[in-house]
Amino acid sequence: MNTKTIGWLITVFPIIGIMTWIFSGLPQEPPGSFEGGYPAYVAELAKLNSDSVHIMFGLGIVSFGIANAAFLGLKGRVTKAGKSTYASLGGILILVGFAGQIIEPGLFSAATKLSAAMSSEAIAMLTLATTAGGFATAIYSLGFVLLGYSLYQSKLIHVISSYALMLAGVIGLLGGILFYDEALIIAYYISFVITSVAIGIELIRTGKD
Repeated sequence: MNTKTIGWLITVFPIIGIMTWIFSGLPQEPPGSFEGGYPAYVAELAKLNSDSVHIMFGLGIVSFGIANAAFLGLKGRVTKAGKSTYASLGGILILVGFAGQIIEPGLFSAATKLSAAMSSEAIAMLTLATTAGGFATAIYSLGFVLLGYSLYQSKLIHVISSYALMLAGVIGLLGGILFYDEALIIAYYISFVITSVAIGIELIRTGKD
């Protein structure tokens, strides 16, 4: 995979992924910050078309899966150059974290299907989704901290882009553990998507192979 292709994938697919979440119909405020807490959030889920939510989440997972594959391609460029000892570990953590993140939308989808009856199972599914999603995001984000540092060492992208990726990773690492179901976690998603797009555009402009 050449760097221009990596750049296009990193630019386009995180945007598609975040748009699927926005247009899924879910409340834009996380359950922990939602007025009335998890039960009130489940009541909002009951108003949605569960099939539409399931489809949008599926598209989101595929989109971020493609973006992650592109980031792993970028990691391959670093390891090929032999200029970082952390790139491979970062790639493994990204894979492990993303595997865990796939569980979260599945549980959200299940909670949406169960929400019509306002069952305790729906609240349990939602709680499990935010718990599993938070821990998976922490692992995933640590991978990007290491990848960002590796990119800094290899000088493959601009130093500001490397630092921005590390910063987004640190926000995700802390947020995944401390405030994943709170509104503050939105800062992680925004910073990650903006940084991904910026790196992607840089690779499109500078890629030569």
